[in-house]
Formats: sequence, structure tokens, C-alpha cells
Amino acid sequence: MLRTNQTFLNYLDELHKKQKRSDDFIVKSFSAGDQILVQDHQLSHVMMIKEGIVKCFLAEENGKEYIVEFLGSGEIIGEVELIKNINCLCSIEALNEVTAYAVKIPFFKALIKNDLGPEPPSFRVFCRANYQYFQQSILSTVIYDRTYFKTIVTNAG
Repeated sequence: MLRTNQTFLNYLDELHKKQKRSDDFIVKSFSAGDQILVQDHQLSHVMMIKEGIVKCFLAEENGKEYIVEFLGSGEIIGEVELIKNINCLCSIEALNEVTAYAVKIPFFKALIKNDLGPEPPSFRVFCRANYQYFQQSILSTVIYDRTYFKTIVTNAG
């Protein structure tokens, strides 16, 4: 299933047009196969997909990859790692040409703190909903017990 959020993308487009400091919130392009985020690496920017499709996956030491989900326009990547103050849980790879907003971490934190945007959706409301979805997904197991996750995946397939 491909997750998208056109309403939030519209909000991001407007926010990008109105920004005052151009280096806080930039547009980046990625080619198919490019790694946007790398599992276990430190987060440098929070990314918001403008166009294209990405694959979120876990890579195990044995080289096997487990696809967690596919994300499209309007979806945020890296917000959970920022909120939990951890390295990237998964790798994110572009499946086709992808355009994304790269948001510096201090600017992203300011958006959450100041709850910018229309109601609904406000930035904080969207991030909270995304975070709650994450907590209910299979990835939440990775945060608390990676070994348990390996057991679940091994027994499932």
C-alpha cells in the first residue's frame, strides 16, 4: 500500500513559498535507487516527499531486506527519529525520480513547537498522527526490541 497525504503536501507547498530563510527548507531531487536516509545513520534533515515514491525498509546483517511500507507525496520521513532522538530506524530509497523538501532540524522543531499552519491540518497535528501511526506499526517493535522483530519476521516468512 502506498501512503500519501495530498492535503499536507498542499500545506507544505504554501509553507515553502512563504519561508524567509531559503536554506532551512529546500527542494532536493533524487534518482531511482538513491538512498535518502540510511538505516543506523544519524539524521541530517527531515524529508517531506513532494513527488515520487520511496521504499522504507529494514536491512539485516545477513543482507535480507524487509519492506516496511511505500510512501508518496505529502509523507514525512525522519520525524520519528527526530522525536525519539535516535539514528535512522530504516533506510529510505527512491523507487523513481523523487523530489522532496529537505528541512533543517531546528526549523522542523520550530514548526512542531509553534504549530504553524491552518487548522486542520496543523503541522503538530500531522506529526502527532504520523507518530501514532508509527507506534502502532511493526516498526515500533524495532525501537523497543530489535531481536523480537527479527523473530516475528523469521516466523512470518
